[in-house]
Amino acid sequence: MRRAPWYLVLLLTCGLLSACSATPSTSPNTDAAYSSSQSLVETYSASPSVEDQEEGTEDPPLSESRDVPAYQPDVETPLSYSLDGTSHTLLGLRHYGIQGYSMVYDPSIFTRQGWEDGDAYMASTGNYLSVSRINGMDAATVRQGLILQENIPDLGQQVTVGSQNYTAHTLVVSPQDGIFRQFWILDLADHNTLLVEQSYVMDGPNAALYQALQLAMLDTLTLE
Repeated sequence: MRRAPWYLVLLLTCGLLSACSATPSTSPNTDAAYSSSQSLVETYSASPSVEDQEEGTEDPPLSESRDVPAYQPDVETPLSYSLDGTSHTLLGLRHYGIQGYSMVYDPSIFTRQGWEDGDAYMASTGNYLSVSRINGMDAATVRQGLILQENIPDLGQQVTVGSQNYTAHTLVVSPQDGIFRQFWILDLADHNTLLVEQSYVMDGPNAALYQALQLAMLDTLTLE
C-alpha cells in the first residue's frame, strides 16, 4: 500500500506522544516510498463516490486529500541553485501557502499538492519537499517526537534556514531503502511549528538535481 512518510501530524499526536492532544488530519497522496514508521496513515487522492455524486452532497470531509488554493496566486520568481559546481537560475513560482509561509519552486520538476495544513512539492516517488504546519505543538515537542518515531540516533543541530535566516532544528533520518530524509523544525508563535521534510532517492538518476533544487527551495522559505 502507498503511504505518506512526510506528513507527521497524526503520528505525532496519536501514535507517538500520548501526553499531547491535537486534532489529526490526513495528508494528500504523494506516492512517496514506504517509511520505516509503522504508524503512518495510509492516504489516497480523493475521488467522488456514488454518495458524493448525489444531489446536495457537501464538500468532501477533511480526511480526503484535495488541492487547497493559497491565499494569493503563485508569482513568477527566479530560483538559483548550484549543481556540480555550476550556478544555474531558472524561472520558478513563489507559492504563498495558507499555512503562513511562501517558497519558490520549479513547476517543471515539482508538482504541488496542497491540503489544509501543508503542501508537498513532488518530483517523483520518494523525491519531494513538504511543508507542514503543526498547531498546538511547539518545536521542541515535535523534535522529540521525530527522534522517537524515526529512531534518530542523535539530537540533531540548530541551523539557520530561509530567506531571513530563521532559526531551525534539523534532524537526519538514517537512510532506509536507499532514501535520504531530513527535517527542519521551525518554532512559530503560540506554540505552533512549521515542519519541512526533504526526501530523495540517493541512487536515483536525478538525485543530485533534486537535492540541489530542494535546498534552493528551502533557501527561499519565508514566513509570511
